[in-house]
Amino acid sequence: MDVMTFVSTYWSYLTIPAVSAVVGFGTNWLAVKMMMYPVSYKGLGPIGWQGVIPANSEKMANVVVEHSVKRVMTQQELIDRIEADKLIESLQKRIEPFVEDIVDEIMSETSPHGVPVTDFIWSMAPGALKARVYDEVKKNMPDVLTRTVSDVRDNLDDLIDINEVIIEKLGNNKRMLIDIFRTAAAREFRFIERSGLYFGFPLGIPVMFAWYFFPVWWLLPLFGLMVGYVTNALAIYLIQKPLHPVKIGPFTVQGLFIKRQKEVARYFGKVFANDLITAEVVMGEMLKTERSLDRVRDLIQREVNRALEESQGVFKPLTVLSLGRQEYAKIGKIISERAFEEFQNPDKRSYQYLDEAFDIEETVADRVGNLPPDEFFELLHPVISEDEWKLIAVGGLLGLCAGWWQWALLT
Repeated sequence: MDVMTFVSTYWSYLTIPAVSAVVGFGTNWLAVKMMMYPVSYKGLGPIGWQGVIPANSEKMANVVVEHSVKRVMTQQELIDRIEADKLIESLQKRIEPFVEDIVDEIMSETSPHGVPVTDFIWSMAPGALKARVYDEVKKNMPDVLTRTVSDVRDNLDDLIDINEVIIEKLGNNKRMLIDIFRTAAAREFRFIERSGLYFGFPLGIPVMFAWYFFPVWWLLPLFGLMVGYVTNALAIYLIQKPLHPVKIGPFTVQGLFIKRQKEVARYFGKVFANDLITAEVVMGEMLKTERSLDRVRDLIQREVNRALEESQGVFKPLTVLSLGRQEYAKIGKIISERAFEEFQNPDKRSYQYLDEAFDIEETVADRVGNLPPDEFFELLHPVISEDEWKLIAVGGLLGLCAGWWQWALLT
């Protein structure tokens, strides 16, 4: 029997492994998509679907934090990395015009016992005198700001919980959460899809022979269900297990995701450093609530009052007497309000220093990359295990339908 005769005689049987491969690929491809999409629930009443990750966004956000940054780094450690004097040094160019603005504002806003002469006297003062006043204030301002930064740093735990900030940010941004898992496990998801072809075709070969000898109506639907189920379950298992390398003959087998631990950790380091724990995000969240704003304002006011007391020393009664108690108090208020405005709107140099001090990317990449495999495994496992039975059941159901369709076609 030549090849053409063989194919024309047995073509219906030869299609069984091919259809099995297509079913395996289709069910696995669908399983991957169902993990992430749709972002919002689509359906009619209780009959519908939402991607596993977006449907459980708060839980998945907790997974990201609990099994990465929270496991390898504490908020106190980040706080301890901030050196107040270096932060002030990075702001030195901004401090000088800031000091001159404050001095000018104090001179224009205060008046001895309500008599508005200070502004006129200051405007007529020689440049050398003004420069001397500016220089004297500039000497003291870095110390004031350094103590203020130290106070804020020491009270940072009361102002912000970085882990909760990340969880809230990811929980509310489902697309970012999806992107994180999709990118971190991109190779694993591609393997799940393609493995349907790799496993489906050989699984279809024994079905071909079984159908030749036992062409009963239920055989193809049953094997279709088995192929849909097995290809899904096997692919999901192989991306996670075994946790440690296992020798099987000449081959060494280990879970695909676990094998890429260093690479995945490097990606997570970039995500945290660029999007989740930046100085800008921390400052924005720290000053987000009225309680936090009031707390920072109080800390600044305390340091300004302390600086005024120290700078006046024994001359304070004379200063109060010459200005009046109300005008003297106004000086502290002006300085505090301006300092508070500056604190709320830091420039790029301060952000740059804080980002460098935090060193998030290297810290996360190094420490997550060196977690024990059983701990790193938990970074992806909850995503796979959440509604896993539904994904595998859908694969089996589609395989069953494909088996019915093939049985109808062949008979």
